[in-house]
Amino acid sequence: MHSGLSRRAFLCAAPVAGAALSANGVQAAFALDMEAPQDWKFDASYWDRVRRNFHLQPGLAYLNTGTVGATPAPVLAAMNSYWRLMAENPNENSAILQGRQEAIRAKAASFIGGDAAEVAILRNASEGNNLICQGIDLVKGDEVLIGSLEHDSNRQPWLLKAKRTGIVVKEVPIGTPAESAQAIVDAFERAITRRTKVISVAHCDTVTGTITPLKKIAALAHSRGLLIFADGAQMLGATRVDVRDLDVDTYTTTCHKWLASPAGTGLLYVRKGIQERIWPSVVTENWWSYSDARKYDRVSRRPWPVVAALEHALDFQLALGQTRIEQRIRELSEYFRREASRIPHVVIYTPQDPTMSAGITSLTLDNIAPDLAREYLRVRHDVYIAARAKGERYPADPNGVAGFRVSTHFYNTFEEVDRVLTGLRALASGTAS
Repeated sequence: MHSGLSRRAFLCAAPVAGAALSANGVQAAFALDMEAPQDWKFDASYWDRVRRNFHLQPGLAYLNTGTVGATPAPVLAAMNSYWRLMAENPNENSAILQGRQEAIRAKAASFIGGDAAEVAILRNASEGNNLICQGIDLVKGDEVLIGSLEHDSNRQPWLLKAKRTGIVVKEVPIGTPAESAQAIVDAFERAITRRTKVISVAHCDTVTGTITPLKKIAALAHSRGLLIFADGAQMLGATRVDVRDLDVDTYTTTCHKWLASPAGTGLLYVRKGIQERIWPSVVTENWWSYSDARKYDRVSRRPWPVVAALEHALDFQLALGQTRIEQRIRELSEYFRREASRIPHVVIYTPQDPTMSAGITSLTLDNIAPDLAREYLRVRHDVYIAARAKGERYPADPNGVAGFRVSTHFYNTFEEVDRVLTGLRALASGTAS
């Protein structure tokens, strides 16, 4: 072998294959954690050291983690090592990597506050949303409530099920910005009828970045005998997630955004009490031998190096500290929203209430087309952000969100945020060139 790890050594380590690499892979992160100064919150040099753990293009202000996050260098290095091992002995080394799945499942379950028997390792939140939607038995006339700002991965599965089975999908209006957390709860309560069976809602929507009061919605759902399904694609890795505390029946999430795991990793939590009510969508040999959440990820051959890398992403965040990460994200985003709100012509769709938002800010300028503004920021200030447009792709918002979305993660800097603000001021004043 040419990877520096002999076949004999790798095979002898089979029961814990990947554990040593995991420790080595996040060594830099552990070092950062131990060396973090007391005033890390405002220590630019500390956060500069954190950023050096990423391969981000020099000079680029990458502010689009809400679509896909930047993978940390040690996580990428570990995954590449795994792919090399696969290339050198595909079947044998694949089996060894596959043997890490249960340890990774347990670590992921602990990370979200669940039990290993309640967690399936999937590709992304879209797969999880589809699995839950198609797996729950509903009959013609049954109602499902979804938020008006849902991503299509949580809207389209229900609309497809409605076409096939005759269920009714009702969208509950959420303001842009939402008036208050209680206003969201009240809107869902008003929408419940005697035919309602399920509430399926984003923990944080992708359009405006509004964090819904999921725990209160779950309490409402259970008080009416309803199931509550949550899409947490924009939460895991941005804020601490505790599925038990939220008291949701299912929770789907993507790991390639704020958790910064390679694309192709996602998690599905299914509470033990309802696992018998949700059928798996894809099955293969011996799937029936699993009575818990493992039955949802029985898909036979899969890219095990990518799955193995999920453990490294979890380790990286744990090393930095989830509280530290969340506070850094909030410092950047709250600063951005505060300063952007002072610029003429800026319209912000994200709530200013810090309990209702985290790393996403959705906004526009009322004096210039969003596409032109986004292109100006990219070309003149080397800022990369996401577009928010009305139409077929983002048809959700009845109030017509059209603009751009800025995502601030812990690897971003105040200087990068200031670049966006500088560009917005120039566009608002008509001095942009």
